[in-house]
Amino acid sequence: MSAESSNLSNIEHRAVIKYFVKKGKTPKEIFEDMVDGSGGGNVRKIEKLVLADRRIKLWQIAEELQISKERVGEITHEHMNMRKISACWVPKMLTPFDKQRRLQTSKDFLELVGDNIDEICDRIVTVDETWVRQYDPEPKQESMQWTKKGERPPKKFKVQKSASKLTATIFWDSEGVLLINYLSKGTTMNGQYYANSLAQAREAVVQKRRGKLSRGVLFLQDNASVHTARVSRQALKDTGFSEIDHPPCGLDLAPSDYFLFSNLKKELRGRRLVDDNQMKMAVESHFDCKEKEYFLGGLKALYTRCEKCISLEGDYIEK
Repeated sequence: MSAESSNLSNIEHRAVIKYFVKKGKTPKEIFEDMVDGSGGGNVRKIEKLVLADRRIKLWQIAEELQISKERVGEITHEHMNMRKISACWVPKMLTPFDKQRRLQTSKDFLELVGDNIDEICDRIVTVDETWVRQYDPEPKQESMQWTKKGERPPKKFKVQKSASKLTATIFWDSEGVLLINYLSKGTTMNGQYYANSLAQAREAVVQKRRGKLSRGVLFLQDNASVHTARVSRQALKDTGFSEIDHPPCGLDLAPSDYFLFSNLKKELRGRRLVDDNQMKMAVESHFDCKEKEYFLGGLKALYTRCEKCISLEGDYIEK
């Protein structure tokens, strides 16, 4: 028995046992608590097992220490303050050069913003491409429901993503969406297609954002091959936009990826759209109901993300 437990009188032992019974603990759990006190002995043993194998499962620890799986869970969560999490998926392993580029572009953006974040965000226009599917199934985590203890969990049948999809090129700024171009079936996304979209985006700025062009548009795009093709570079030069440098492997520093598209797809998930027109209507209605502050907030988040990237010395930002 633990030192704490052995110092108790018989009456105190009975009181503790009675307390545990009222808490709904099993005789085995009560015995483990009485023997182990606060879990101190087993805490040290569990720590050694976890350090030896970070992927070890609760039942394996329980089997090794000859205690219940519930007791292992209680010790790891309540006494050791540990939890088991999945590895974070990243686009690719960053090289030292990649990290240095990410670090430098983050510093450059913070320097550009200075104390004028609203002014800078007002000048930004950003763009990216995304797929919109006729049907994208809701993930298991998003279909979780509250149930009473003992109730059977709801069933969820496994379904595949729809093969039918649209490619949308979306230009947007701090006030909302400026232009959406949908790639026609049988058309290839290439430099010339993107160059034409850039010319249309400039016209959209002229028509929808009076004075923005004269204040100087700061253009943010990633390094996709269609964006860096020679014809695309010339088209960007013709717009008169000033480009903000974007690092390689920078999905977590691209407002369209970490904000605009993730929220759009979350809303469309689980909805069945019968054809291309319904897909387009769903996308456009999603954006139409958003206030200007929504889009401004998405761009402002880039500042704090750049700060975090710097603190991580150029590594990926998880959230």
